[in-house]
Amino acid sequence: MERDDSLEELMGAVVSLSSSLDTTTVLERLIEAGCHLTGARYGALGVVGEHGGLDEFVHRGISEAVAARIGPLPTGRGVLGHLSTSPHAIRLNEISNHPASVGFPKHHPPMHTFLGVPVRARGEVFGNLYLTEKLDADGESIPFTARDEQLATALAAAAGVAVGHARAYRRAREHELWLEAAAACSEALTSGIPRTEALAIVRARVAAVAEASAVMLHDDLPPGLEDELLGHAPVLRRLADGIDLGLAGPVWVLAVPLRSAERWVAALTACWPGPEGDAGPQVDLPSVAGFAEQLALSLDVSEAQADRARLAVLEERERIARDLHDMVIQRLFAIGLDVQGAAQDVDRPDVARRLGGAVDDLDETIKDVRTTIFRLGARGGATTGLRHSVDAEVVRSRQALGFLPRLRIEGVTATVPDNVSADAVAVVREALANMARHARAREGVVRLFIGADLLIEVQDDGVGVPPHVSRRSGLANLEERARRRGGSMTVEPVDDGGTLLTWTVPLPTS
Repeated sequence: MERDDSLEELMGAVVSLSSSLDTTTVLERLIEAGCHLTGARYGALGVVGEHGGLDEFVHRGISEAVAARIGPLPTGRGVLGHLSTSPHAIRLNEISNHPASVGFPKHHPPMHTFLGVPVRARGEVFGNLYLTEKLDADGESIPFTARDEQLATALAAAAGVAVGHARAYRRAREHELWLEAAAACSEALTSGIPRTEALAIVRARVAAVAEASAVMLHDDLPPGLEDELLGHAPVLRRLADGIDLGLAGPVWVLAVPLRSAERWVAALTACWPGPEGDAGPQVDLPSVAGFAEQLALSLDVSEAQADRARLAVLEERERIARDLHDMVIQRLFAIGLDVQGAAQDVDRPDVARRLGGAVDDLDETIKDVRTTIFRLGARGGATTGLRHSVDAEVVRSRQALGFLPRLRIEGVTATVPDNVSADAVAVVREALANMARHARAREGVVRLFIGADLLIEVQDDGVGVPPHVSRRSGLANLEERARRRGGSMTVEPVDDGGTLLTWTVPLPTS
């Protein structure tokens, strides 16, 4: 009859364990059933962390007040630590007699008899059920029996199945949360809100899902984690000092490399306090890896959107600068020349002075407009740029040529790297100098086309460049500049008369 009652109670406990998918609830029911089936006064369950040690310690029979006086939870030493590495049950009549015993902390209630059995979940030791102080009908301490060990072992086996289901449910739910976080982060990064706000949303979502104390995004490899992040998979490790990651003292760090295809985008770190003996946070690394792929892609898209927005602004600035130069400055120059010529034919000195003053005012207006053009074409807050420099060379050549060459620029000069811009200015300077020395031209034009390549054309309507010029001029130097950058240069006659110099080099793609 007693055996039948025990089996009935065991089956009831098994059903109770299987009815919940919450790990904490399963553990509490397991301890309660273990104490009830064996008559133990105290029960506990130590959960083995994924990185060693006890990750969690749930107990029964000791009040919260007493537990607070005892202090920190066990760190996995002594008999408890021995059992966490042993695959077999342990039954003791006196705990202190075991070779691994290290005694109890201050304020801990006395315990003598002991029964411990491993709890396995999906083939792995999930934790260990600890039962102490078996009591008889009179409340006296008596040894645990083989029958108690059998019941506890059977209960632990059933609990292992329940814990396995609960773990699978927890991981599925955690995976779902990471998917939701990936969607929210993607929306924030690609919605057009300021990047600082979007990144704040990313950090907040990661902190919420991972229950982390600090979350950071790094452009470069974080200190102390360079080796781990050279790979592609998230890693979790304990650092002795995490002050550079937002927390002082020992910390657990989840380091997540963010790569789009094979290109490095950034690194994400989440941190938790890591005191001695702490088994670390329970993080589903495969779910984090999936989140990282989506986040890296979203960051890539966000950067591309920002680049397009910046390019659109630059293109509009270029258009305004081009219109000012082509439509305003050229007409002002023409008006100034007409007024200056008219002033020379005026007999009245006062009228000549007024016309001269008007020419001076036009010159000042041209300077002001040119300053505005230079500022529109400048990059990164600089006061000069390719458009500025080329325009200055064209204006400077006016005195030697006797006329002002036309300048046409198509494309965004701000996308041309500084070192290529320096070569481009040298090309325009040397081409205009050759035009002044040899062409005897009446008109000239400088054209720049900016796209995948930088193309410069300098054309005149003169007599052409004599054959001997290329050997004793700067043209050989310009050809070498093009060749060094993978480009080319040609100088050839134009059908209607004159010469066309063409200089082209490829531009970097990023």
